[in-house]
Amino acid sequence: MKATLICNPAAGSHSCFDEMAQVVSFLESQGVQVLAVEQTHGPTDATTFARKAARNGCDVVFLAGGDGTIAQAVDGLVGTDTALAVLPGGSGNVFARQLNLPVPGSIHPRPFVEAARLLLAGQTRRVDVGRITPRGSDEPARHFLCWGGAGFDAQVNRNVAADPERKRRLGPLATFITSFLTLREFAGTSASVRIDGHRVSRRTVLLVANNIQLYGIIMRMAHHAVIDDGLLDIFCFQGTSPGRTFLHAMKVLFNRHIADPRVEFYRARRVEIVTARPLAVHVDGDYIGNTPITIQIVPRSLNLLVPACAPASLFVDGTGMSQPETPWEWVQRTARDIQAAIKDRSGMS
Repeated sequence: MKATLICNPAAGSHSCFDEMAQVVSFLESQGVQVLAVEQTHGPTDATTFARKAARNGCDVVFLAGGDGTIAQAVDGLVGTDTALAVLPGGSGNVFARQLNLPVPGSIHPRPFVEAARLLLAGQTRRVDVGRITPRGSDEPARHFLCWGGAGFDAQVNRNVAADPERKRRLGPLATFITSFLTLREFAGTSASVRIDGHRVSRRTVLLVANNIQLYGIIMRMAHHAVIDDGLLDIFCFQGTSPGRTFLHAMKVLFNRHIADPRVEFYRARRVEIVTARPLAVHVDGDYIGNTPITIQIVPRSLNLLVPACAPASLFVDGTGMSQPETPWEWVQRTARDIQAAIKDRSGMS
C-alpha cells in the first residue's frame, strides 16, 4: 500500500508535527510505503496535495485536520480510486466522531496513531459526497462529506473564521460563543427552494443538507442519514426572528426538531436555493460564499477507510460495523466527550 500524509498545522489547538512522525513510523512498520508528507499553508493546499497523491497512484491519503480540511481533500479525491483516511486533528472533528475514532482530549491527547491503527484494520467503503455549485458565479464547485447548506450555521462559521486565533485558543467553545453573538442579528430571509424539481417558498433561517448523522459535536440532526444511499437528508428551518432561530437550535440539541411543524424534512438528490438577500453558505463548516446555490449528491464517488467501530446505521448494509448506540450509551459517550473537552481547554490533568 502506498500513502501520502497531509497535515494542516493551523487546525486544532496543538501542532501535529510530532504525531505525524509517529504515524509515519507506525505505517511503515505495517508495510505501508509513505511517498510524501505534506503540510498545508492555504485553503486549497489540501486539494492540491490530495489530487497529486491520486495522480501519483497512492492507495490512500491520511489527512490530519478538521472537517473543513477534509472537505478540501475530498475536492481532490472525488471520482478517483485513492481512499481518504481521516486523522482527527481539528477543533471539532465531527466526522471522526461520526466514525467513532478517538479525538484529541485528555482521554486521547495524541490520537493519530490509534486512529491510524483502527483505520488500517478496517475496510474501504465507496461513499457519497455532496457538491455545492454557486449559481451565476465563476467560483468552482465544492464538495462535502458531512453537510453543506445556507443560513445561520454558515454565518456562524463565517464569523468564527474571521477570528482564527480565538478559534485556535478556544476550540469548540469559539463556535458556541460566536453562535450567541450571531443570533442577536440573524432573522433569516425569504427563500425559493426547489427539491428534486418540487418548489417550496419559505422564510428560511437555515437549510442543511446532511450526508451523515452527527451535526456538531454532540447534536444529531439526521438520525437516519446513510452515507452510501445516494441521497441527502435535507432539513429546512423556517423562522422570522432570532428567537425562533434559538428555539430551533435548542430543539436540535434535544432531538425535538423532527416533530416541529416549522421544520421540513426531505430526502433528495438535488436542491436549488434562491434567496431574497444573500445567505452565507458552507461546506463541512467552512464558509465558501453566498446564495444562490445548487446542492446535489454525487453517489459513491469517494473511497473511504472506515474502522470497524463505525456505526452500522451509517451504511446501507452495515456489515462489519458496530451496532447503533443505545440512548444510555449516547449519554455516556456525550458526557465523556464534554468532560474531555473541558479538561483539555482548562489544562487539567
